[in-house]
Amino acid sequence: MTVEEAERRLGLFGIPAEGDGAEVVRDILARILARGALSLSDMQSARDVVEHLQSKDPGAPFKKDGLYLFLAAMCLSLKEGNTFLRIGKGADLLKKAGHMEDGHDAAHNILADACWVKHAQAAGDVLAKGDGQLVTCRDVAKDERGWFFTRVWDSVKAVSDRLSEMAGEGDFGELPEEIVSKSVLFNGKDAQYSLNDEQQQAVRTVGNRRFTVVTGGPGTGKTTVVCAILRALMESKVVTAEDVALVAPTGRAGQRMGESIHDQCEAAVGMPPEIKSQIKEMSGATIHTTLGGLPPNWTYTKENKLPYKLVIVDESSMVDVHLMKALLEALPDQCRLVLLGDKDQLPSVDAGAVLGDVVANYDERTVVELKESIRFTGKLADCARAVNGGNKALFEKSVKALPVAGEIWTETLSSEDEENVNRVFHYDIGESAKPDDCHKRVLEWVRNYGLLHVPADAAKGTARVDGLLVVAAKAVGTDNAVFKDGTKTDEVAALFKQLNQSRILTVVREGPFGAVGINDLVITERFGGRRPANPLSKVGVPVIVTRNTRERNLWNGDIGVTVRGPDGMTVLFPRGKKVAVCPVGLLPEHELAYAMTVHKSQGSEFENVMVVLPNDVDHPLLNRQIVYTGITRAKKRAVLVGTKAALDTALTRKVERDTGINRH
Repeated sequence: MTVEEAERRLGLFGIPAEGDGAEVVRDILARILARGALSLSDMQSARDVVEHLQSKDPGAPFKKDGLYLFLAAMCLSLKEGNTFLRIGKGADLLKKAGHMEDGHDAAHNILADACWVKHAQAAGDVLAKGDGQLVTCRDVAKDERGWFFTRVWDSVKAVSDRLSEMAGEGDFGELPEEIVSKSVLFNGKDAQYSLNDEQQQAVRTVGNRRFTVVTGGPGTGKTTVVCAILRALMESKVVTAEDVALVAPTGRAGQRMGESIHDQCEAAVGMPPEIKSQIKEMSGATIHTTLGGLPPNWTYTKENKLPYKLVIVDESSMVDVHLMKALLEALPDQCRLVLLGDKDQLPSVDAGAVLGDVVANYDERTVVELKESIRFTGKLADCARAVNGGNKALFEKSVKALPVAGEIWTETLSSEDEENVNRVFHYDIGESAKPDDCHKRVLEWVRNYGLLHVPADAAKGTARVDGLLVVAAKAVGTDNAVFKDGTKTDEVAALFKQLNQSRILTVVREGPFGAVGINDLVITERFGGRRPANPLSKVGVPVIVTRNTRERNLWNGDIGVTVRGPDGMTVLFPRGKKVAVCPVGLLPEHELAYAMTVHKSQGSEFENVMVVLPNDVDHPLLNRQIVYTGITRAKKRAVLVGTKAALDTALTRKVERDTGINRH
């Protein structure tokens, strides 16, 4: 949409184009619409608020154009994940969204600042009435920090109040030490081991407190701690299996949580058989499923509490403020709450950063931070720390630049030498940032890790070679036991192992540097240069489910792979020691999974990861958290592909949300 077309459409909303500052307001809003920072539906919502206020109080002392500008800044703030618009940030948000910052248009910078102070901020003050008391759900609340939309204000206040209340309640009393000491012993690969001091403290804290946060990076043993917590509380007769809810913000995260706890349960030393069998019967569920119904009409509410004594929330960094409010309101009195997650990962897609706020505002009586990583070591761990701390010197020391020469680059991916394992690499596609340069490396990546065939080369006298994933998929014959009862046979286990050898992660979804574009590139190559009508008509194609479908035991985020079954093309999905089997024709909404966004990868682990950065250095998703989350999905190596400018921008930009959640 052009600026001229945006101005024409704004006229349909009745935004004045003439008068004191009105022309500048119209121009600013048109620029923002033209760039896509706000949509026409956002402006429709703003118009509803304006019309409502005019009908309610025709003599209200605010200018119509100023109110539109104020509501635009509120929407922009919310879209950035903030729960409120901080006083003093309105003009900057408008200039950034309209691409007027950094001297793009000095005249408009001055006018935007003047319009904000003279018209928009004044309208916001009148709208909020200055006292934080709200008239309707379309109005705005204001406190000393800034302005909130009423729905968000209610959620922020409810979460802050409830967590403060739970953290301030009296202790439950300590668990018997003999039970704690028994619960923290596990069988490792080579010998038995006991949980470290931080992990044991987490078990004691959950036993003693109503509200506990256990945070830590990859490989710090959060799931192992959960197994120890369950055992200690069940052996102490504090809870039974029926009293426990294992929940997560997404279906796949809930499924993984249950599977991981079952694995740790198998490794627990001396766990009573009856408790082991009960824990192995537990399964993870989404918070939405646990609460029942659909928001805001939940089955379980503050009037109808959940029937649990212990609720454990995994991947809690992904939980937004509204969902957290709903969960907290439904918790019964004396129910323990445990939040698990990595505070340094990407915050929730929607407003808020609940886990980060709690870690920042609560002390060691509530928050236990696990710092010792068991599997995440070497230069890979150094690089993750450098990204989090914005330590450019450590980052440059930890990251190895990949040469332009393709064969050396490919050899690096295959080498198990110490220099090429447990570390991060960077491949600079050059300042031209051409998609072809990126796509060439993507195809080398998928071929190296067996997702794609190696084509025949007549000059070298070589024949076409199927990728290892395709070979593994073909090895699952139509008579395999997996199609009868979901048994994970040796052939299926080998297929899933190959599936998790690598994953391409993207910062953006659309475009040539996004997940959609890269998936199109790879599947087109797989089908000999043409985009197929049915991409799942060949074996060895990775698939990701995008909608929870309980009746088929499939969850948003599940990653599977196509095989040929007795009744046609089928997708197999890992389920711990079992397998979910779904004919292609019965799949719920899904996408190809050669590449996926970093956001969708949260909670997953792959042996090797390629992180593709967009070529737009101004893209708002280029930040430290997305680089950290991307590279920490890798167990062995991560490769960052993008321009040096894009990488530098990401490393110098940290997402700092205005969220408002604090402890009273």
